[in-house]
Amino acid sequence: MQSSNRPRAKRQPAIRIFSQEFSESTLTDKGPDEFDPAFVITKLGCMVNRALVAGLLESLNPRETSGGNTMWQGTLRDPSGLHYFSVGDFQGEALLAHAAQLSSDLENGDPIQLMMVAKTRLFQSDDGSIYTSLKPEEMCVINPNTYANWLVETSEATMQRIKDSEMIRGLEADDDTYVSAGITRSKTKGMVLAKNHYGEVDSEVYKLTVMRSLDIAEGKNLITPNPISQPSVLDNENNDSGANEQTQTSSEMGDDGDSDAKGDVATDRDVLRATIQTIIRTGDSERGIDLATIIANCEARGFSQNDTDICIDELVDGQIIEEGQFGWFKISQG
Repeated sequence: MQSSNRPRAKRQPAIRIFSQEFSESTLTDKGPDEFDPAFVITKLGCMVNRALVAGLLESLNPRETSGGNTMWQGTLRDPSGLHYFSVGDFQGEALLAHAAQLSSDLENGDPIQLMMVAKTRLFQSDDGSIYTSLKPEEMCVINPNTYANWLVETSEATMQRIKDSEMIRGLEADDDTYVSAGITRSKTKGMVLAKNHYGEVDSEVYKLTVMRSLDIAEGKNLITPNPISQPSVLDNENNDSGANEQTQTSSEMGDDGDSDAKGDVATDRDVLRATIQTIIRTGDSERGIDLATIIANCEARGFSQNDTDICIDELVDGQIIEEGQFGWFKISQG
């Protein structure tokens, strides 16, 4: 066999990423060579060619392509929203068989927590809308402990991207400028591309996702909103536009089932107090967390601003939290 002079493309690492960050992406980058890897560029400047995602399998349905073959299209929910993925002939018989079995188990009513390594794709529909999707390379059913570990690891990776994004806020989009600000050289390309395409990004929405994910990983039974999902236009090599799948709110993932003991259920006020403390602990600023951020995070969990204000006052009076600076709160050191 004659060897090719073409250099072999380097296998890209699988990036731990939440649906929220990935599905908001509208930018891709690919080198000039046919075999150069293609990347989806997120708003936080992450270049994603391959992703490691996990969540609750909400749907997985067969569809016939224009060529007469069967492909499987599915949705995977994590704490921030939905990933859309598809499995077709080009991904191998073993993965097709696995998808068929998962679909059967799902029809039987079995809750399935799934983890997958998948190639990323961004494509544009006929009406100009841009969508993301995943092509799984590997899939496996996981237990709650594995899912909790993934939540923690993905939260840590997301927080690092948030910190990097905040370090370059207001700076000129330039590699050397970003390096001078403390960004690793290997990250600057994606961050420059993201800054030029998306502009300044509000990182607070991603912090909320991290907090929600860590709550779930810790087994906290907090109220969380049903995320707004992008339209269900799924990956299809034949540009075959099927009917959209509307998904329903799923049960919270990572729960061990102990909350069925009705006598041990905390009151709404207990949950709100714990929520406020968790939000404050999540902040890494010496100043603590500002009031507006606390209220926004509590409202996302179903608590009113008035109840949150009252509860904050109670926690301050009880010396559980302290207002070090006006409008900024942190856990009391006393």
